[in-house]
Parts: sequence; structure tokens; C-alpha cells
Amino acid sequence: MDLSKLNPPQREAVVTTDGPLLVLAGAGSGKTRVITHRIVHLLNERPGNLLARNILAVTFTNKAATEMKERLIHMAGPRAQGVLVCTFHAFGAEMLREDIHRLGWPRKFAIADMGDQLAIIRRAMREHRIDDRAFDARKVLGLISKAKNSGVAPQPKPEGLGDDYDLITHLVFADYQLALKAQGSVDFDDLLVLPTRLLREHPDLHRKYTQRFRYLLVDEFQDTNHAQLELLKELAGETRNVCAVGDDDQCIYSWRGAEVRNILDFDRLHFNGAKEVRLEQNYRSSAMILDAANAVISKNPERKDKRMWTDRRGGAKVKLVACPNDEEEARFVAYEIQKHMSLGYRAEDIAVLYRTNGQSRPVEEMLREKNISYEVVGGSEFFDRREVKDVIAYFKVIANKMDEISLMRIVNVPARGIGDVTMERLHGHAQKEAVTLWSVMRRATQYEDLPPGAGDKVIEFVRLIERYRESFEHGNLAQMTRKLLEETGFRDATRAHATSATAADKKLKSVDQVLTSLENFEKREGPKASLLTYLNRLSLDTRQEDDDEDVPGGNRRVTLMTVHASKGLEYRLVFFIGLEEDLMPHGGMQGEAQNLEEERRLCYVGITRAKELLYLTRATTRVKRGKEVPRTPSRFLEDLPPDAVETMDMDAPRQGPPDEKEKNFFANLKERFKARPAPPGSGTPGTGS
Repeated sequence: MDLSKLNPPQREAVVTTDGPLLVLAGAGSGKTRVITHRIVHLLNERPGNLLARNILAVTFTNKAATEMKERLIHMAGPRAQGVLVCTFHAFGAEMLREDIHRLGWPRKFAIADMGDQLAIIRRAMREHRIDDRAFDARKVLGLISKAKNSGVAPQPKPEGLGDDYDLITHLVFADYQLALKAQGSVDFDDLLVLPTRLLREHPDLHRKYTQRFRYLLVDEFQDTNHAQLELLKELAGETRNVCAVGDDDQCIYSWRGAEVRNILDFDRLHFNGAKEVRLEQNYRSSAMILDAANAVISKNPERKDKRMWTDRRGGAKVKLVACPNDEEEARFVAYEIQKHMSLGYRAEDIAVLYRTNGQSRPVEEMLREKNISYEVVGGSEFFDRREVKDVIAYFKVIANKMDEISLMRIVNVPARGIGDVTMERLHGHAQKEAVTLWSVMRRATQYEDLPPGAGDKVIEFVRLIERYRESFEHGNLAQMTRKLLEETGFRDATRAHATSATAADKKLKSVDQVLTSLENFEKREGPKASLLTYLNRLSLDTRQEDDDEDVPGGNRRVTLMTVHASKGLEYRLVFFIGLEEDLMPHGGMQGEAQNLEEERRLCYVGITRAKELLYLTRATTRVKRGKEVPRTPSRFLEDLPPDAVETMDMDAPRQGPPDEKEKNFFANLKERFKARPAPPGSGTPGTGS
């Protein structure tokens, strides 16, 4: 393999193979290239005693893992097939499939989705006499997740420091864990926590995994949380052949548990004596854009000192644009997009970035007005749609009869005469007899307190599920699902509940997409395909499979997204809007302190998405609760070097730039009426009905 095309620090990172190594890879510095070259170099240099299966590369998304594996195979040929490239969670799931029974779970376990988790939490809250309508179960779930990832069980804070949610989380945590285990499930965080337990509590497993994975590589190391770091340290064993690639300046996910200290303390606390290599040459952005980015991020007090540079001199200055209000800001952005598209920029080369989702609406309206196609990244997830969740709930009950949450969801979907009273009484019998709800349902006709005829209907439902449970064991998952939906009348019921024919078509199309997803899964897995494996894959995948619409820029449209969603992406032309105090930097979520250092990193990420042209826009006023409120420019704008920026102040409201063709027709008409002398007796000049 030719290493001559790598720059000196890249080459050093590739050939340093033994012991812990931290590669500080700034924005656009070619980190993926370094990781793939390093893996191929390992395969080439140690062919005698190193197999591809001895290398583990961990990424943060399934998409990144797939792309890295494809690049490896392209570079090294079929021998690279054995390299395991996956996410932390996918790796944890594979470990648990083999050995979770050692921790007391059934061998066949399910991964609970958010709906399942919230239902368990609400039930636990009610059992503790906590009103689940007054307190948000999602917030409790977030605190449980944070606790698991930090390795510390939820505890109420001392008086005056915590709030009700800290106490509620402490009260329901044990019940939540018990309920998950009782139904043979784990949550997303358990996919990190339980494998670490396995390695610590079972020396034979620790030996097995450390002997197999002799070289570990972690991409986006700055996004790791405490639980991921602990798992990595266990896997590293005594050889500590860990290569961590990341950038502390791009650590922007603390709200998801990411710990910037993992990278800042890598060589001091976690992997003592680690070598450090810095990739500071940027291959993406112009010098002006990098000067702006460096100036903003250099003000952060705790960071690894580095300065991104490029050998591409010059480039257009960063444009700072002050607009009278958010409507004019959106109008300016839409006009500039239209202008640049006429100059040859493709829609997929352009992105509009913002701090919060609510900022996209005015821009969307203006783009629609100009007939510019766009996509908003981060809309509602496909698997959150009601009809899709119902089909998935059928799968879950068929795959795991202990999943009472999914069972309660679909026991009367479509309506089959099994009401809430029936299920509440059966649930009471299950608790009294200390058995599962399913076992009580199988004897439903024996209970005299059920409504007339309800017992027979429950038995009929039980037989339906058990019949399909047996059918699904023989494969043909998509075919069996079609049969199930037909027998239950699911499609007709979905159509009947839709508000219009268009809505019905959309819902049925969603159901068909589940079937397509299932068919694709069967084609990939072959004889190994099972319903439980499919469900666990769904829980691991954050986006719909094989759906190009979820790939930013994949549809020849302008991309609108939050700065968080933009990390890892790049565009020729970027509009970063809302550079104002309380937006960028954000004022902090309700009840939480502002994290100014992370906001500065977020601003750095937004700036470094641009390759050629960057617009930083702000509004001098915004409407808040029906009133125009003055806005303060972002403090980050003060840090920009004067010689790298060009200021544009649209100090007076206008309907676009002064090109007559571009002016809004009605605004133009109004101006002409104002200028015209009023006829005698007409009242106030320039006013109309």
C-alpha cells in the first residue's frame, strides 16, 4: 500500500501500531482515510500472526460502519471481510446474544424501543402513586439513560440542589430494570453496560475477547460516554492497542452523555503514556473559513491546542449579514440560494444550518415561494408512525410472549371486542397469581368477572398469536406478515380510521414499507433470518433501511438541518442562520445551565461545514409571543478576525435585493400607492380597504 500520498502526521498515525494512540483529527483533516489506511497497514505488515478477525473498528452510526467496511474491501480485497466494523451498540448486542444468559436474562432477548421504555416507566410511576400526566416520563427516561451511561445509579440530590424528577427517577429505576428483565428485554444503554459486566465478572470471557480483538480503533472518540469508555478499556486488555480518533473541538453531544474529558484525559487518566498525533491540515475549507473557525474555537479554555490550516490560499470572505427580522433573514437566504443556483451551484451543494428546529419554518416558506426544492433533516421517524408501531407490536408479541407492553397495544387492534375493562381485570388476576399476563389470557374463559363473551374473544386472539408464532418459526417472514394483516383485517381498519383518502394511502404505504424492509432483511440474512433478529436490528438502526430520502443532499435538494445533524457533512455553500444570543449560543434548556463551551464547539462545527462560501446571518428583531423583541448579536461574532469577514447590514425592511424583478409584487404596489397623491375627499393618503 502506497503511503506517500498521506501527509507526515497522517503517515505517523498509520504506522504507529502498538500501544495506545490518540489521533486528534480536526475538521476536514482526512480521519477516515487514516483509519482505513491504518487497518490495511496492519493486515499488510503483520500477515503471519494477525488475521482480519483480530481487528475491531468502532463507529457511531451504521451508515459510517457500512461505508468504512466498503472502503476497506476496496483497498485490501476480500481478506478485509473479516475485520469487524460496527457501532458500540451493535458490538454489545452481538456479545449479549452469545452470553447474556450468564447475567440471568433468557438467551433470546429483545431490545426495547422508546415506546416500550416509556410504558414501563409510566406503569412504575403509577405504582409509586406518581401522576404520570403531571410528570414527563420522557424526562425520567432521559435521567435513567444518563445514570446508566455515567455508571452511577440515580440518587436524589441534596435539598435545594435537585428537583422532583431526581427523586422520581430514583424511585422508579429499580422497577424499570426489573420490568425489562422480567419481559426478557434490554434497553439501548444495557447494550453497553451489560457487556462490560460480562467482561468484568467472567474471566474466561475477558480472555476470549481480548485474545480475539488485538487491535481496536474508535472513530469519533469525542462522542464516547463513560459506559463506552469502560467497555473499551476492558476490551483493550494488557496490550492496550487502542487507536482513538477524534476531535475535542467537535464534542457537541453532552446531552446524549458524550464526555469531552474522555479525549482530554486520554493519555493522562485512561491510557497512560499514550502517543498523540495531531492532524491539522484541512482538505475541505478555504483559508478564510478556517481563520473564522480557529478564531471562535481558540477561546475555549479547556481544549487540546491545535490550529487548522490549508494550503489553499485566499477564498471568499465570510459574509456577516444583519437582517431586520427573521422573515427578512429567510428572504435573504432564499434569494442568495436562487442566485447561486443560477450561477451553477447544485441544490445538493447548499445547506442551511440552525441551532433549533423551529428556525426552519420561515426559510421553508421562502424556498417554497421561489419553487426551490428542499429537505428538512430530522423530521418524524418512520418507525414512530402509529400504523407502523402497531405492525411492529404484533411482531414483538409473536417473538416474545412476555412483552406485555406490545401485547396491551395490539390486543384490540384492529377492534375485536377486547376492551380496557377486560384487560384491566386480567392484569389484576396476573398480579394476584404472580404469573404472566399471557398465561392468564390463555385461561380467560375461567374468570367470571370479565364482560359477557370477552373471555372467548381473548382465547380467539391467543390462538391467533400462537398459530402465527409457529408459522413464523419456519421463515417466510414477509409472506406470513401479509397473511396476518389480511386475516386480522388490519388494512381495512387502517383505511377506515384515516381522516381522508390521501391519509389512508399514506398509512397503507407505510405498512407496505415495513413489508419491504422485512423482505430486504430476509434477502440479506437468508436462512438465519428470524423475527427477533429483525426486531433487534430495527432497534439498533436509527433510520429507515435503504431510504435515500434520509441521506442529506441525496435528493438534489437544498438541505435544512440543525448544526447537530450536520456534523460529518460538508457543502460548497452554507448559510448558518440565527447567530444571536440565546440561539447561538443557546440560552440552555429549561432548568439547565447554559453550556457555553459546548455552544462554542457547536458554532465551530457549523462554520467548518462550508467548503467555499459561508454566510453567518442574524436578525435584529424576532417575534416572540406576538411581540417584536430586539436581538443581541452572538458573542461569537466578536471573535471573528476582521480581515476574514465582510459585513452586510440590511438595516431597513425590504422584499429582497433592489432588483425590480425580484421585488415582491404587493409590496411594490403598496409603495406606488403611497407615492400617488390622494384624490380630494378620499381620507388618509395611501390607505385602502
